[in-house]
Amino acid sequence: MKTVLLLSRPNDIHATAVAEALRRKGVDCLLWHTADFPTRATETVRFEKGCRSVHVRGPELEFSEQRIGTVWNRRPAVVIDPQRIHPADHEYVDLGCRTFRRSLLDTLAPEAFWVNPHRAVERTSKLRQHQLALEVGLEVPDTVYTNDPREIRAFLREHGGQIAYKPFKMTAWRDDAKYYMTYTSRLTEAQLIEDELLSMVPGIYQELVPKAYELRVTMMGRRAFAAKLCSQETREGRLDWRRADPDELRMEPFELPSEVAEQCFALMQGLDIVFGCFDFIVRPDGRCVFLEVNQAGQFLFVENDAGLPLLDAFAEFLRQGSVDFEWSPDRVSVRYAEVKDAALQRMERELALHVREPETTWYEGPSVPPSPRTSNL
Repeated sequence: MKTVLLLSRPNDIHATAVAEALRRKGVDCLLWHTADFPTRATETVRFEKGCRSVHVRGPELEFSEQRIGTVWNRRPAVVIDPQRIHPADHEYVDLGCRTFRRSLLDTLAPEAFWVNPHRAVERTSKLRQHQLALEVGLEVPDTVYTNDPREIRAFLREHGGQIAYKPFKMTAWRDDAKYYMTYTSRLTEAQLIEDELLSMVPGIYQELVPKAYELRVTMMGRRAFAAKLCSQETREGRLDWRRADPDELRMEPFELPSEVAEQCFALMQGLDIVFGCFDFIVRPDGRCVFLEVNQAGQFLFVENDAGLPLLDAFAEFLRQGSVDFEWSPDRVSVRYAEVKDAALQRMERELALHVREPETTWYEGPSVPPSPRTSNL
């Protein structure tokens, strides 16, 4: 049996839970903590006598690509230890490591089933998603991607003086008491900052679509697993469900229309990916409005809250390595609730053995920030 290779980092409960699920299904699985490179791991590609070979060696890890049948390209990382190099060399070292890693992943295990292909991952931008969504027939909100204050103000006026603002990438700040995140926000012209600052940062400006509820659709190949998110029942999550109190946000399984599932798969084909977590708004008249697809999205929280057996299905998806994998909800053998404790224990052990990513949250407080927290999602 071929090996399933998981590319992630030591504080990723999704990777450890999937590894535990595969182990319980009798699947040979390797968890590659990619952040160990270059501090605690070596990566080598050799071309000799007309042949190519790859060797990766690190804590609890050694493999060659011939064994690999499926690769879950979950969340690879490169971490440079600033204590080991001169500050003037950091950019040079970082560029070299990332360029080499990108080249390695572009060519690693070419015969394997990749979830998702590395080259495709770098081409799943929001603008490209939006364009392809239109091409496959999905309904999308009126949206402007811009740093032009004139365009922003005109778009606001065209949409009744209120729109939604979204950053291209979520950013976080923290002090000793709180974390601050950039969620979707309601925006009026009175709230706009001066044009000089508006033009410095491109943003996503979108019409406010009326909501009955929202959908989280996890696509594994051709299979769609949909959950209804009752965001409009919450206090803080009506505009962005991620802001809702987890105990307040009700989720339940949802039967996705076959036409929407087919459009989702067509969009993934356009992006050259085989897995994605889709977010939709459902209008009061029942129409589904596409917002985005995350090619490395979270799905365990959906199993936890909506009861969908996503972990078992995903483990089979990786084991079989096909967009047309066979799976039945009547033959579920692994549940997240059953493996969570074992996965958390493994994650805690591996945090001591492997390189963690540095804190990326902008810290505002005393000169020495407190230790970063670890998510147990």
